[in-house]
Amino acid sequence: MQGVDRTRRIGRVLRKELAAIIPREVDTATLGLVSITAVSVSKDLRHARVFVTALSAKVSQTEVADYLNAQSATLRWALGQRAELRRTPELIFEYDASIERGAEMSKLLNDIDVPEEESGGD
Repeated sequence: MQGVDRTRRIGRVLRKELAAIIPREVDTATLGLVSITAVSVSKDLRHARVFVTALSAKVSQTEVADYLNAQSATLRWALGQRAELRRTPELIFEYDASIERGAEMSKLLNDIDVPEEESGGD
């Protein structure tokens, strides 16, 4: 289980450092507010899958991931400067739509009309 703990620990470090790096290195005027929801690091620590969301009406979900993947070399270099890791993993960005799905599910649940039980008063 030591390997799992190590990948989680490195994932937390990457998430923290990328949260500070992305606003500095990426044109956030185009993307809007970018939030990192999770980081999954491979067992060999060579690849990191970074799940992001963005609050912007200007760009689509795929454009956010494509833009960040195009900037991944710059972000990886900056990450290597900040995070004290022997090897900086290759970054792969994916859009995380779970927040939108959760909001849709919450709205659907709130819209359900539940009939009130009639009290059987004597």
